[in-house]
Amino acid sequence: MLGRRKDIVYKTLATKKRATSLQKLSAELETPMHTLLQTVKKLESDGLVEVYYGREKASIMVKAKTLEDYI
Repeated sequence: MLGRRKDIVYKTLATKKRATSLQKLSAELETPMHTLLQTVKKLESDGLVEVYYGREKASIMVKAKTLEDYI
């Protein structure tokens, strides 16, 4: 189940091509933020996403790493 969840979250982020807030992603995927944050952390440890911690309003931004980032 976790592998499928990671796949869905990564594909959603990869289609956006820009960083998105964890709050917006949670609303879009209809997933609790706590569960989504755990999934994003696992994707980050796999090297598939970048997580940015904002200083204003305690925001968390997430962006998928794609081949375009390395070219």
